[in-house]
Amino acid sequence: MRIIDFHVHAAPAKIWKPWVREYFLQNNPDTFDRFVEGLTPGELVAFFASQGVSSAVVLAEYAPKCTGIITNEEVARFCCDEESLIPFAAFNLGEDTPCEVQARHAVEDLGMKGFKLLPSYQHFYPNDPSFFPFYEYVQSKGLPVMFHTGSSVFQGTRIKYADPLLLDDVADEFPDLKILMEHGGRPFWYDRAAWMVLRHRNVHIGIAGIAIRHLPRLFPNLEKFSDRFLFGSDWPGMYDVKGLVDRVLALPYSNETKEAILGGNARRLLGMAG
Repeated sequence: MRIIDFHVHAAPAKIWKPWVREYFLQNNPDTFDRFVEGLTPGELVAFFASQGVSSAVVLAEYAPKCTGIITNEEVARFCCDEESLIPFAAFNLGEDTPCEVQARHAVEDLGMKGFKLLPSYQHFYPNDPSFFPFYEYVQSKGLPVMFHTGSSVFQGTRIKYADPLLLDDVADEFPDLKILMEHGGRPFWYDRAAWMVLRHRNVHIGIAGIAIRHLPRLFPNLEKFSDRFLFGSDWPGMYDVKGLVDRVLALPYSNETKEAILGGNARRLLGMAG
């Protein structure tokens, strides 16, 4: 089984906001020192191989109010020599350049393979029509776009922007846009995320940051929609990636469903060979 981790942060701790460093120091005291300067691309590949993961989606981030900044250019350089590292871009709302122009640069000049957006960190409503040209471009390229949905522990976030129902307009206006709701609207909007999957064939749920053992209770129809759920660790926030994989494998689902969650669905969204 080829496992893909669809949610990885590679930014070194030295660029994080102080409250983010404090959070990781409290939760991962034994491993925090490794992240001050950050891992090299080769070290990251070796780490994920040790966890049984063959590929990882590495995320750019523009969240100066909340967590910090790692640019599209930095992520593209980080991933460029490692085939198993898949770079995802973000957009910078602090620039005057329209988001669709930033997206074109990220895809056509930097080789980014998708996008991760943080509405609650960047303080925007994802269904604002001003973003529709961005979605139109991403849809035309057949690339996935991830949205942080639900809660966050970090200072400066505004949860009102992270309601999964805000993506109803987006999914309806752009029916071929590959939408991934990260965290499934945790912890108070799981039902809304599940409804979005039921309503829109182009909407998916990323399980990063969700207690895996509770997936059958939180999403009773998961196996019916097994082509819509994707594994992610949110590393380094969750350091034991292999432990997360093992929890997925222990779920009371068919082998086909577990393979789809752990890698098959990701390969399809990314346009990778089976």
